[in-house]
Amino acid sequence: MAAAGRYLSGALRCFVLLMSGLICAGSVRAEQDLDPARYHRAVDYCRGDVERPVMLSADRKILCFDGPIIYPFDASQLEEGGLFVVRSREGVGVSALAISETLLQRRATVVIYDYCLSACAAFFPFASEQTYVLTGALVAWHAFDSDSRDCPTWLRPFPDEHGSMVRAPCDALPGTGDGYGRYVRARQQFYSRRSNAERSAFPPTSPHIAKTLINMYREAGVPPNVAWTLSPISLHSFKTKIQYEAYPANQDELDEMAARLDVPLRLGVRKVIYDR
Repeated sequence: MAAAGRYLSGALRCFVLLMSGLICAGSVRAEQDLDPARYHRAVDYCRGDVERPVMLSADRKILCFDGPIIYPFDASQLEEGGLFVVRSREGVGVSALAISETLLQRRATVVIYDYCLSACAAFFPFASEQTYVLTGALVAWHAFDSDSRDCPTWLRPFPDEHGSMVRAPCDALPGTGDGYGRYVRARQQFYSRRSNAERSAFPPTSPHIAKTLINMYREAGVPPNVAWTLSPISLHSFKTKIQYEAYPANQDELDEMAARLDVPLRLGVRKVIYDR
């Protein structure tokens, strides 16, 4: 964790602003051209003999992150327009949110390899101006605020006539004035700034995923314990330019990816649903 400690201070300042109901903001410039060869070289660098979970390259052009998102480390030393290369299975939402705000300030390109799950998927793909997902990488969202106390909450009309269902702890709903409520408000502000849609839900879904989740809830009578992908078309509602090098072709291919990466076990979910 030595590297994480070196990058901690700036993100802590952002974290304080988040918990105060403010947001660390960054201006958005015109998107740059995508450069796959550069991204692959950066991933090769981050796969190599670098300090983990956090390592900034000597030229400050690449910030590697590989591990659970626990500490809101400081990404402000990354060169403007640099690469944030990430793989992460899990983490703390408020930390991922604080890091994402700094990535927007640095106008970084987010490069995802292998997997980006849970808190990683919730924030990092939308953190800055553009995101590139390498072939074989699985990005999966799920309702990770879930436990036995959860209450299903219905949003209408989003994204279509079926509405959308989200989950939140029954005893910690937004607006209660506690830390969870402040985090939810900061999260909503983040999504409203990063989305082109009039209304955005957390975690994000698509019409197909929303309908599937609601049907599963109606059949079982409990919130479905599943994760899901979002197709390139479904991600068009976000301001970030998100490009998959190769989005899974179908549910069978997704099942193979999820099994190879132990995603159901790692996330504690029953299945990863394919967004067509």
